Amino acid sequence: MDKLLNSSWFVKIIAFLLALMMYTIVTMETQEEAANRSIFSKMYTESETIQDVQITPYFDEEQYVLTDLPSSVDLTLTGSSRLITKATKVDKEFEVYIDLTNMEPGNKRVKVKVRGLPEGVKAKVKPEYVDVILHKKVTKEMSVNVDLKNTKKLPEGYTVGDVEFSPKTVRVTGPEGMINQISFITGFVDVGEADEPIQTKVPLRAYNQQGDLIDVQVSPQTADVTVPIKKPKKTVPISIRTNGELEEGLSLGSITTDPKEITLTGTTTSLDKYDSFKEISIDLSKIKKDTTLTVDVPVPDGIDAVSVSEVTVSVDVEEEDVTRTFKDVPLTLLGTSDEKKATILDPQDGAVDVTVKGKKSILDSLEKSDLQGVVDVSQLEQGTHEVKIDWKNPADIDLTDTVQEASVEIQTETSSQ
Repeated sequence: MDKLLNSSWFVKIIAFLLALMMYTIVTMETQEEAANRSIFSKMYTESETIQDVQITPYFDEEQYVLTDLPSSVDLTLTGSSRLITKATKVDKEFEVYIDLTNMEPGNKRVKVKVRGLPEGVKAKVKPEYVDVILHKKVTKEMSVNVDLKNTKKLPEGYTVGDVEFSPKTVRVTGPEGMINQISFITGFVDVGEADEPIQTKVPLRAYNQQGDLIDVQVSPQTADVTVPIKKPKKTVPISIRTNGELEEGLSLGSITTDPKEITLTGTTTSLDKYDSFKEISIDLSKIKKDTTLTVDVPVPDGIDAVSVSEVTVSVDVEEEDVTRTFKDVPLTLLGTSDEKKATILDPQDGAVDVTVKGKKSILDSLEKSDLQGVVDVSQLEQGTHEVKIDWKNPADIDLTDTVQEASVEIQTETSSQ
């Protein structure tokens, strides 16, 4: 072995083999690198355009409001497809933004920037610059209105009641110039064809005097609204129905009500059936005199509501004339004496049936003894005479179909001798 190592030819051969091996290795690495460079070169030449990328603005939001910012820009990414896919589909961490921090209010032209892309990906934004306006922020408290739409399209007869809503005021924030243009804050409720009360939540927006929308922040952004929808109403007179009969001697003078009218609520079809309200009745057989009653008001089928729950009914009655006949009312002779005797020939037995006419209340208390028929013979001579009967009847009664004359025979003491 020592002899080989000391041989120059052996050393030369070994050196040649080592040099050949190193050349082969270097040559293979160079070809692989060239191939890799060729592949990577092809990959880096790819690009992708993403449209409508939103811009994130950075500024002092406590003091300023930004307007005129474009809604989006187009972003073109250049690099390997693997890195572009990683940026857009996997990481999604890149951001397109403008930086206005530490800037004063006014018109600004600012560069659109991109950050958060993987190393090796380049970005180009179109447009590269945007024009925006940085305004001083103003906050103002304003009253809220709620307006109704399509009120003429309500079903026939339906009306809208008093609208209730909350809140009554809101805080409006925006550029000072825009805030000064605001005339009203309004939410709208569509009541077209509504036949039931509406409860809803509506967005609140700011408008100028011409009714144009002003783009400002409204807080809170919505209002809770209640819109009463009133069904059709109809006012008709109250007409009292009666059943039963008044007792004898009474007649119905009048029936009046308080109130005289009633308001019905229901559909138009239901209300069309009513020209008067005849749902209340009273029993006349229970009425003995002028009477005032309090009567419950029923709600008829098809009617949703009535305006009153009770009605006062006044019944006025009048007494009618009735007749009564008293049997065998004795006649009284006037003007007789011991020397002058009188005998009633007709009516027989000196008594008559007397028929009287008057108010029932008076006749009910009238007795036979209250009726007196007087036959006055004081001026008569002897003989037979027809004498008018003088009836002494009480006031407020009349005699009807009652004998008015009596046949009387007069005898004197001379004639008897």
